[in-house]
This record gives sequence, C-alpha cells and structure tokens, in this order.
Amino acid sequence: MIRSRRQSLAKSLGLALALAFWCEYLVYPVVLFQCGYPSADPDPKASAPIRTLILADTHLLGSRNGHWFDKLRREWQMHRAFTTAYAWFRPELVIFLGDLFDEGKWCAPDEFEYYVRRFQELFPMDPKQTLAAVVAGNHDIGFHYSVTPYLNNRFERAFEMSSVDRFSLKGVHFVSVNSMAMEGDDCFLCSKARDELTKISGQLQCLARGNDCDIDYDFDDKTPQYSRPVLLQHFPLFRESDAACNEEDAAPASEKYKRFREKWDCLSRNASQTLLDVLNPRLVLSGHTHHGCRVKHERDIWEWSVSSFSWRNRNNPTFLLGTFSKHETLLAKCFLPTESFVINCYLGGAVLIVVHFVYSNYRITR
Repeated sequence: MIRSRRQSLAKSLGLALALAFWCEYLVYPVVLFQCGYPSADPDPKASAPIRTLILADTHLLGSRNGHWFDKLRREWQMHRAFTTAYAWFRPELVIFLGDLFDEGKWCAPDEFEYYVRRFQELFPMDPKQTLAAVVAGNHDIGFHYSVTPYLNNRFERAFEMSSVDRFSLKGVHFVSVNSMAMEGDDCFLCSKARDELTKISGQLQCLARGNDCDIDYDFDDKTPQYSRPVLLQHFPLFRESDAACNEEDAAPASEKYKRFREKWDCLSRNASQTLLDVLNPRLVLSGHTHHGCRVKHERDIWEWSVSSFSWRNRNNPTFLLGTFSKHETLLAKCFLPTESFVINCYLGGAVLIVVHFVYSNYRITR
C-alpha cells in the first residue's frame, strides 16, 4: 500500500510538472506559430523584404513599483514570448517603441546599468543577424518637463541612439523620433531634434530629386534611393481619442472615449502636422497608450499604435510582424497567450491533479 501511495504521489507530481511546462513553455510556441509574416507579391527584380518584429511598452519593473513576484512573472512572460518569436520568425530588424523601463526616469546610475543588462538578458538578439532600433519613452527619461541632459544622454549612450535618427536597410528608410523632443519650445532636446529633422528632410528630398546627395551611408544601404520613410516614435500622432479604434486589442470601453491630452497622451497638433509635412512618412509606428489602434491621417498615411507587450498592462499583449520593401509596407498583428488563459490552465489542471490524487488514494485504501 505504501508503494502504491508513493506511485500515486509521483504520478501527481509528474502531472504538476507537465502542467507547469505547458503553461511556462509550450503555450508560447503553440500560440505564436499561428502567426506569420504578411506575404508580399514576388518581384524578381527587388531585394527580399526586411523581416521586422515590432513591440512596445515592455515596462521592466524597477525597485519602486510592483511586488517581486509581479516583476518575476511579467518579465518571464515577456522573455519566453520574445525568445520564442525571435527564434521562429528570425527578424532582421527589431523595433522597440519606447518605455522599455518602468522607472528609468527615477533610478540611480547603478540601477540603470542593471536595467540595461536586464533588458539585454530578457530580449537577447544576435547582433550579426539582427539590428535593434530603440526609441525613448516617457518612462525611460521622463516627460518633457522632467527630462534632463543627464537622463537623456545616459539612455542614448546605452542604446546608441539620438533624439532623431535615420537608418536605412534594403532601400527602406526609417526615422526614429524622441516624442519628448517634440514639445515645440527651445529646450536642449527640442532645438537639436528640430535641426536633425530639417537635415533628414533635406536628405530625403535630395534623394527624391535623384541628385548626388551628401548622406551618411549606413549598414547595407551603400547606394540609397528615395522611398517614403517609416516614422518610429513613442507617442501617437495627435488624435482626439481612441474612439475610432476597433482592433481586438483596442482600449476598453471605459477608456476608449476619453479625450487625449496633447503632449501627454499624444503629440500636439502642431508637432504631428510638422512630422507629417517634413517627413511625408509611408507609415507611423507608435506605442504609449498600451492599446492597439489603426488610424488614417492625411495623404492616406496610416498609423499603427502597438499595444503593450506585457501582461502587467493588458491581458492580451501583442506585437507586429512587418515586411518592408522599397515599394511595399505590410503588417500583421500577433497575439501572445493571454494571462487569463494561462491562469485558467493552472487552476483547471490543479483541480484535475488533486482529484486524480484523491481518487487514486481512495482506490488504494479500498
């Protein structure tokens, strides 16, 4: 009888381990393998499109906010989701749309260094195969009123970026913009960003005219040609609210109709218009709201707001897969396993394991 009880206990423990393995590992490939890159029409004369993975608002917790288990649970979720997606989809470009950290604007130098190391551990990439592009969010360096040169510079140094950047791959131009630099005043951040935007606009216009342009060649783009750029930023362009957003990961009804505050929930009207006029982007990618949205601006310019990648901010996190070529821009939205599904798996599995254990012991004692 003792041997039978031990066998019953061992079997129950084995089932518990299998349940944990499913919830912590297998659920990610099962869900993510249902997603894929949007396919473009084959063009034998064109280079292969850029395979791109886009995510936003990871909000890695620091020492102030959140319980240690909350931190562990959500960071593990993002790590498993990212490493699974990275291994399966093999992106050439990964874009992080700001708010990498939750407490970057507050943390001391040693904690910030830990933050950066933790980010690299949670989102590992092969630099020989993948380019990582990062834009700053308000939680990384603070809102405009609280950004200091120190906070801004340490973030830029950590991720080798600046307030306004341009890089090009396979004939596709990307322009990243620090949303906090779009305030429109003469702060140290804004004046520099304005100069860089003017410079980049001039370079793109020169390419559009087909002239021999003075452009810093970068990466594999040794003979750049004009194509409308992709704009990357943390804040969305100006919109009244999320009322017109009907995505599956859109804001809940309690938030959807709240009026956006300019320079807080979105860029100002003036800054948004400036970016549209100066860059004439083919696509705008943004984050910040933690909810998904697609909105069309003037000149048929589409903006995709990407919802948060973390369970801490939403039950159904998402990311985008994109294929970008000189003439085509295709995006697909991918959903991660929902937190409620994983919790229900644990609860349902635990009940079944307990029932199995009790029933097994009942049969032994009969």
